[in-house]
Amino acid sequence: MSPRKRLMAGVSLIELMVSLVIGSLLIIGAVTVYMQSRNTYRTNESAARLQETARYALDVIEPDVRMAGYWGLTNRPEYVENRALPTETAQAVATGVTNDCGTNWTVDAAHYLDGRDHNGIGYDLDCGGIDPAAGADVLIVRRASSNTTVATNNRFQIQSNRIRGVVFKNGAIPAGFPAAPASETHDLVVNAYYVSNPGGGARFSLRRQQLSGNAVQDEEIIEGVQDLQVQFGIDTNGDNNADQYVSTEAVPAGAQIVSARIWLMAVAPDIEVGFVDGTDYAYANAAPGTFADNRRRLVVSKTIQIRNSTL
Repeated sequence: MSPRKRLMAGVSLIELMVSLVIGSLLIIGAVTVYMQSRNTYRTNESAARLQETARYALDVIEPDVRMAGYWGLTNRPEYVENRALPTETAQAVATGVTNDCGTNWTVDAAHYLDGRDHNGIGYDLDCGGIDPAAGADVLIVRRASSNTTVATNNRFQIQSNRIRGVVFKNGAIPAGFPAAPASETHDLVVNAYYVSNPGGGARFSLRRQQLSGNAVQDEEIIEGVQDLQVQFGIDTNGDNNADQYVSTEAVPAGAQIVSARIWLMAVAPDIEVGFVDGTDYAYANAAPGTFADNRRRLVVSKTIQIRNSTL
């Protein structure tokens, strides 16, 4: 064959097959790397979202719980007038609350931390026809707002000095209180945190019943919270430290609550194909067990000291 014809010759079948095999291996390798990178990204994104959900929920609950039992210039609930007393069936100051959550629920200053255990024992959250998710606790916080305000009609407020406090809602500062700064006006803050699971499906969210002015309103805090568990730290020897932690309904009468321990379970909104969660969940006094729905979950906990628990 002449040199010219050799230059014009194409590749052989064997060379073509070798080229196709090499090219296919390169493509398969590139696709494999891409799929692994995508799966890793999705896993990291899901884990980060769970952490973000849990962190945000705790960031909302923590400052509220930390201020529980704050009544302005006094932290002694027994010095607060127009508060709920165990023997009373109603308080004049508590009438006219739209969507109230039970008798004296708004003004029950004696129970600055309260709740209902997941077994249904404890404070009955009877407001707005809500139905907390089965297996989750309810946490109730009562306190005064951290900032002072002005007396406003149809808004639950508390006027306090170093000796006593009075709950009122008619916009008129109760008699016997000197001008600021010897006494202060604060809004009354009452929040009930619970987990919602409408229809019993896979959509969970952390919500709260919140006293707003003269009415109790429901609002969503964040989606993706499947469980809330609470235990209260009680002081049994008068040193203002928690000697034991008990569930919300097991606080002895007259016990001083000095801290709260919160557990939250965050759940991914989407199914992750191929993911198997082998964890047998158990925390607080609850045991959700295992889940087989291919969703990632994260349990976080935090112990919160109450600033105004010292008597």
